[in-house]
Amino acid sequence: MSENDESWQGTREPLYTCLSQLPPQATKRILSHLQKTIHYEPVIGIMGKTGSGKSSLCNALFQQPVCLTHDLTACTREPQRLELTVGERSMTLVDLPGVGETPEYDEEYQSLYRSLLNELDLIIWVLRADDRARTTDIDIYRALIEYGAEPSRFLFVLTQADRVPPSPATSMPLPSPEQVISLAILSSHTAGQFPSSFPIMAVSSHTGYNLPALVELMVHALPGQASSAVYRQLKSEHKTEEAETAVRQAFGDIAGTAFDTVFSPEAYSPCWAVLLRRLRRKLVRLAERLWDRIFG
Repeated sequence: MSENDESWQGTREPLYTCLSQLPPQATKRILSHLQKTIHYEPVIGIMGKTGSGKSSLCNALFQQPVCLTHDLTACTREPQRLELTVGERSMTLVDLPGVGETPEYDEEYQSLYRSLLNELDLIIWVLRADDRARTTDIDIYRALIEYGAEPSRFLFVLTQADRVPPSPATSMPLPSPEQVISLAILSSHTAGQFPSSFPIMAVSSHTGYNLPALVELMVHALPGQASSAVYRQLKSEHKTEEAETAVRQAFGDIAGTAFDTVFSPEAYSPCWAVLLRRLRRKLVRLAERLWDRIFG
C-alpha cells in the first residue's frame, strides 16, 4: 500500500490533531508505525489431508473464490498463493498441498511446510470430522512442533460436521442433537491429538454451521496486526459483533504500541507521565473509532 491509500489519507488528519501536543518528529514516528499495521498484508496457510475440505472451507469463509474444488481427485498439488483484495485491504492465502497421498509426497510436503512456517500469520489445519484416520496429520504436526513451530500458530478445524454419525432421519440444516454430542466428544478427543492454544472448532462449509464461531476464533488467534485485514476479506454473514469488537480493540492496542515505541511515561517526571498516559488513551480510543473508515 502507498502513502496515497485513500483510507490512510482520510485518517491522518484526526490522528495528527490527536497528537498535536507532541513534537512533530515524535508524531511522525508514531504514525509511521501505525501506517505499517494499516497496510500490513497477512498470510494465512491452509493445511490438511487431501479431501478434508480445505478448498470448500476457504470458499465458505472468504468473499472471493479462492480455489477450485473437486469431489474425486486432489486439486492442489503445489502451494497456491492467492491474493485476496477487498477495497484497499489485501491478504494472501497459501493453499498448501494435502498430506496423506503417498509417503513420498508427505516427505516433500513436510519440507515445504517447514520452509513456510515463519511467513504464515496463522495456519488453519483442516480435518474431516467423519475421518478417524489421523496418523499422517499427527506425525506431520509433531514434526513441525519439534522443528520449532509454536502451537499458538495453529487453528484446528473439523469440517463436514453434518456428516458425523448418527445421521438424522430427515434432512436438517444443522447437526442433530445426537450429532452435536458426537461432535463434542470428537472435538475433545482431537484436542488431545493436536495440542494447541485454541479449542477445536467443528464446522460445516455446506450448511454454514459454526462458521461465525470460527470467525470469532480466527480473529482472536491472529496477530493483532493481521486481524483487521483478514476480517475485511470475510463474508459478512459470518461476522459477529464480538468478532468486530475484537478486531477494533486489536487495532486500538496496535496504536498504543505505536505510541510506546516513542514514549515510555515511566522515563518522565510525574507531571509529564500523566499527560503522556492520557494522550496514549486518547490515541487508542481514536484508533478504535477510525477502524470503520480504514477497514469497515
